[in-house]
Amino acid sequence: MKDAKQYFDNHDAVDKLYFTSDGLAFFDEQNAVNHSKNLDDTTVTVRTRAELDKELEDITNDKWDDVLDYDPLDEPDAE
Repeated sequence: MKDAKQYFDNHDAVDKLYFTSDGLAFFDEQNAVNHSKNLDDTTVTVRTRAELDKELEDITNDKWDDVLDYDPLDEPDAE
């Protein structure tokens, strides 16, 4: 996700990137597919700006306090 954010930050006009398993980003899907043919893992992952923005918003607004407030050892029967 960090690499995707950096690419999107550096290229304002781009709304979709294609990532190969070695972490390289491509603007064009066919270029990513061609590059992936030389890799052991030929997976190409599509990331969109909107998808990344939503993930970052979810992380930022996550309710970590709720998770940290719960202590399973703080129950009446726990010793």
